Amino acid sequence: MKKSIRIIALLVAITLGASILAACGGENDRQNDTPGAFEDEVGAARAIRLGFEGGLCQAAIPLAHLLGYFTEEGLETEIVVTGDLVSSRDALAAGHIDTVAGMLAGWFVPVTQGIDLQFTLGLHTGCASAFVLVDSDITELESGQNIAVSGAIGGAFHNIALRFAYRAGLTAEDFSFRDFPAAEAVIALQNGDVQVAVIPDQVGQRFVQDGVLRVIRSLDDVDFINDNCCVLGMTSAFINQNPETAERLTRAVYRASRWLDKSYENKVQGINLLIENGYASAAIDVAYAAGLMENWRWGIPHNLTEQTLLTSIAEFQAMGVINPDLDPETIRVQVWHPLGID
Repeated sequence: MKKSIRIIALLVAITLGASILAACGGENDRQNDTPGAFEDEVGAARAIRLGFEGGLCQAAIPLAHLLGYFTEEGLETEIVVTGDLVSSRDALAAGHIDTVAGMLAGWFVPVTQGIDLQFTLGLHTGCASAFVLVDSDITELESGQNIAVSGAIGGAFHNIALRFAYRAGLTAEDFSFRDFPAAEAVIALQNGDVQVAVIPDQVGQRFVQDGVLRVIRSLDDVDFINDNCCVLGMTSAFINQNPETAERLTRAVYRASRWLDKSYENKVQGINLLIENGYASAAIDVAYAAGLMENWRWGIPHNLTEQTLLTSIAEFQAMGVINPDLDPETIRVQVWHPLGID
């Protein structure tokens, strides 16, 4: 009973810590744009609405806002809290926001089913793992396991679990999947309802530090180390109507990603500035958050994002996540719209 109370208290701290938004700094390497190409676009007429759902994965967008990178690109921006990943996606598709970060693994299926989403930039690697109880004898994914996934069956973490399974030579039919909010998946492990949980590192790694969980598979493993996890999304309608605005948005977010990637000190500085500006709870563990961000590669070049797209399409089609009858090149063109980041 005492252990359950301690776990619940820890879940509260993690929830508070997940409300990250933005950071600090400033570089002045903005590019010259074509004169007259921007004045008729939405970016010259109103504030651009930046979606944010609260996780470390999305940090580069609000960082670009507070670092002043959007301002240097001639854009006024505002942050719109969107809720979870699915709510963010739906808000983007509906035009309630203009851009948001999302997980590549979670956006493939809705795009192939007709939702208008395109990726203009890869943000970083890593951010999800398969966890078991620290005293479990499980060392790898095996047929017959019950697996908890956060974010719904068919969502990003379910699809990441399927990629883990694919590389182990297994199929979706080898497992029973159950959907839990990320933190509640830890309790499901302790109760014996599941044997494995595929959840965000932002939640799971805290329990590793606390001696409750350990990792058996991760997007940080060597075979995934160059795979892009999260992407910057816009609708094709927005990009087509506002090509210069879209490029400026992408460039500013890329600059913020590169700033994060430069040093551990930048990550710590950014998180502290979030707290100082009211974008993160004062209860957040700065060292823990910065340590997580240090595990991920930020500022992903386009070629790595494109290779991740191609590999993911092949694996998702093999696992039945994406219709295997669809042409992979058609899917790539449909989802991938890289914009200038030099």
